[in-house]
Order: sequence, then structure tokens, then C-alpha cells
Amino acid sequence: MLWTPQKGILKLDHNTGAVGANPYGTSVTTGGAAATKGTPAQLIASTAFDTYWITILATGYGLAATDSQGALDILTGAATEEVLIPNLLMGYCSPTDSATGVGPKVWNFPLYIPAGTRIACQVAGQRISTAMRVSVFLYGGDAMPPFRVGRKVTTYGMGTVPFGTTIVPGASAAEGAWTQITASTSEDHFCVVPSFQCGTDTTLTRLMYAYDIGLGTATETEMIQSYWFAVTDNEMMRGPENPMPAFFDIKSGSRLVARVSNSGVNDAGNYNTVLHCVS
Repeated sequence: MLWTPQKGILKLDHNTGAVGANPYGTSVTTGGAAATKGTPAQLIASTAFDTYWITILATGYGLAATDSQGALDILTGAATEEVLIPNLLMGYCSPTDSATGVGPKVWNFPLYIPAGTRIACQVAGQRISTAMRVSVFLYGGDAMPPFRVGRKVTTYGMGTVPFGTTIVPGASAAEGAWTQITASTSEDHFCVVPSFQCGTDTTLTRLMYAYDIGLGTATETEMIQSYWFAVTDNEMMRGPENPMPAFFDIKSGSRLVARVSNSGVNDAGNYNTVLHCVS
């Protein structure tokens, strides 16, 4: 029997506008202290359909010769909003209107967001009271999605905002050591997405970083190999590439780890990371 996929799933909504604009997306401003999220900014007033997949782009926060670590929340509902996706590490994301830009920080999540939902965001960073841009693309429709969809995201490894867990990349194509992101997951998850940013540094080196995610105690099992992040020598950063989530069954109580290798010599600042897990 031939199975024919249902039509209607790929409806699209977004906040980037109908005509060319530079920069695109919605302006959102970091709080007045590095560890404080700023005022939420509305991205979409009311979703037009049931959403099963969300793509988030962060741009315009990086600045040459400047420390620009940051963390971004995606929110739902009217004030006071609920956090749907906490602490995406958007640090050093480059402007779209810069000749030296390298592209956005980007994340994808299989999440159910009901029709009629307001979507907003809030950000914090080392560059205080500073505007950046956030864009969202929502995919959904009338049919059931042909993949598993979650209801929330748990972020593991977040320290004091806007920093994650310190991780030391292996230099010159050597694997770094596995770094524990969480000793024990709080619930079952079925997919994971990484965030990674450079540390407190105003003179970054042009490098490529390969990022692996692992599971369990020593010896750890590698779940997925080589998400890629790029850093330029004018303090801009993009990634992860490929931005698709890794689909794995992660049981409650699991230990999650990560490791990073780079193409040259590490910069002076402490790199940091978190893992975003969907349930």
C-alpha cells in the first residue's frame, strides 16, 4: 500500500518582513546589567496556525574588539511571559549589515506552539543596554508532523547569565576532553541542540570549532559528532552548522557531556557552552 504524506504541514510564519530589509528581524535590547535580561520584545503577536518547528536566528550583537557574550530566551504568552527556550548562547553573533559579518547564530527545535500564541524574546549580555536582532520562523499547519514534537526545552549547563559551562577546546585539530554539562538530566528528552560561545576576550582568532555531544559516565558514548562553529578575527561568530537538532532518546538521570576541537591555537578567554534538550 502506497503511503502518501498529508499536505498542509509547511505553512510558514516569521517576523522578518515581506520586503528586503537590513537588518532583518525584531530589535531587542539587553538589560542594564550583564546578568539581567532586558525588557521582552514581541516577535509575533499571535501565531496563525499550530506550529511544530521553530527556527531562531540571532544577529547584530558582536562588535570588533569587544567582549560580547550573551544569552537569549524565547518566551510565549502575554506579560508576564513564560520561558519556552531558555538561554541560547547568542554571544558574538554578527550584524547582517556589516561587511565583516559571518552570518547568524541559529537553532532549530521540534516544538508544539498552539495557534494564537504570542511569541517574544529577552536577552542579557556583556554589552549592556545594547540592541540586537532576533528572528523566528514557524513551520506548521493542519496535518500531523512526520516527526516527534516536544512541548518545552530544558537548558543544561547554564551558570551565571550570560555564561555557560566552561569548556576547553583541543587545539590544532586535537580532541578536547569530555566536559560534564549535567550530571543528571531532570526528565526524559528526545533531542538535543548545542550552544557555544567564546569567552571573555576582545581579540579572537579566526578558527573553526568542531563540537561533539556525548552521553554517560567514563567512557562516554558519543551521540553526535561535529557541529561546527566559526569565529573571525574581528570578534564575530556563527553556528552551529549543521543547525539541526540531534534526535536521541535521553533518559531522566542521564549524564550529558561535550567536547570541542579547533583548527588552531585557543584564544585566551574561557569558552562556554550549554545543551538545550527537548521533552
